[in-house]
Amino acid sequence: MKIEEYLSAMKKRCSRRKYTNRPIDSKYVQQLEDSIALYNKESGLNIKLVIGSGAELFSGFRKSYGLFVGVQNYIAMIGSKTLPNRMEKVGRFGEKIILEATAMGLSTCWVGTSYDKNAAKELCEGNEELDCVIAVGYSDEKHSLKERMMEYGTHRQNKSKEALIEAEEHVPEWFKQGMDAVYLAPTARNLRPFVFEYKDGQVTASTTVPTETAMIDLGIAKLHFELGARVGSWDYGNGSHYYFDDKWKDGDI
Repeated sequence: MKIEEYLSAMKKRCSRRKYTNRPIDSKYVQQLEDSIALYNKESGLNIKLVIGSGAELFSGFRKSYGLFVGVQNYIAMIGSKTLPNRMEKVGRFGEKIILEATAMGLSTCWVGTSYDKNAAKELCEGNEELDCVIAVGYSDEKHSLKERMMEYGTHRQNKSKEALIEAEEHVPEWFKQGMDAVYLAPTARNLRPFVFEYKDGQVTASTTVPTETAMIDLGIAKLHFELGARVGSWDYGNGSHYYFDDKWKDGDI
């Protein structure tokens, strides 16, 4: 996908929790499968797209606490327990898939706890761990009352963009553009548990709150920064550096 398409999808993406029973178009299923195969090879994860079995994870109040309705399909974010930087990779590549799905006109939502993990255990092999799932499908254009209430609740917890930045000097335009994209990144409970530091022309990103999903959130945010800034790429790890390169010259990633 072109960089501009990712950036456009960022602005359109919002978490949806109520889905229709419309099947995902077969061409989009294939595109998602192709992306997942590519990202599994690149990351070492074992991401899986599950079509038509979402009810097993989300049906009933006890499984989803009534937060999700009509989920038919999901993406299981799976990786070996010994895979280096697994949680950050889950965030990075899961969000990349979400942005691509958004560009296809699909609705999505990161789901960390509000589903039945036991129902998805059979997807894991050997020493693998299911870290979270991503609901995917079609939603009504109008948000449900419950969705609007949840959006209101999470938005009240918003940190300002300035609270996500540590800089004692003037920051360049590319850094500002990167942080504009970071501010669009979804995080668990909208906590935004990270900070981006600019010092002596160098950028680092670190977690600030020790939540279970902090590294997933950081992986998502670092991807957003990379897409927005357009001038480099990240090392993996908490407190890692952003490096300048020429991977963006052709406008594709």
